[in-house]
Amino acid sequence: MLGKNLHLSQFISDPSISNINFLGMGPIGDIHVDTLLLTWVCMGGILAASALVAPRLVVEGAGGSAQAVIEGLYLFTQDIAKGQIGHHFKKFFPLIASIFIFVLTANFIGVGPWRALEHLPGWPKLPDGEPFELASPTTDFNVTAGLALVALLVYLGSGFWAHGASFAKVFAFNPIEWLDTVIRPSTLALRLMVVITADELLRGAFLTIMPVILPTFVMAFELFIGVIQAFVFALLTSIYIGLTVAEHH
Repeated sequence: MLGKNLHLSQFISDPSISNINFLGMGPIGDIHVDTLLLTWVCMGGILAASALVAPRLVVEGAGGSAQAVIEGLYLFTQDIAKGQIGHHFKKFFPLIASIFIFVLTANFIGVGPWRALEHLPGWPKLPDGEPFELASPTTDFNVTAGLALVALLVYLGSGFWAHGASFAKVFAFNPIEWLDTVIRPSTLALRLMVVITADELLRGAFLTIMPVILPTFVMAFELFIGVIQAFVFALLTSIYIGLTVAEHH
């Protein structure tokens, strides 16, 4: 949940570790442990699923249901990259597919009746004594900003890759382009964080009002929104790269 994370300082009382100032950005104890763990769970789950499915893929024939899902994801993300980037899409396709699959998994992992876990003995609590609520890592701005930063670096790198040093002329004495460079990743990060956080808040409200039946429909809606947001993030990243590769000469 937005602003309700487990900090490293809650688990490590040694000031020599928790109070280290990291690059002037604040104490290392402010690291969001829950975000890191859930992000690793998402990445580990994706890698584990890939490792299990890969040996079962077949070249001829329909294959199993897992292969159908993998092929569907492949074709879907390929259409996104190819449609926006053009004939250069193969160089950027792994990134677009990775962004879509990771954001989709991260959005989905927060959807569930996790509030039932708050009653387990030893369940972590926030500094104010409130039980910690398990939420999607994409509700943490650190995650969405990191993804947006990757998109920005690839966006800039693709410009220099496609047009060489002449790409720098785009930014020379052009404040609009500088502003656009800041706004694009910012909107990517904020849109994803705000929408997924709003979904988390909506589910929490319905769980309080009617904890049995109604939240099921809300969680189904959350899954739908999770797919849309993963699609939007991958699509906009593809559009930004496509515009850079195609238009800036």
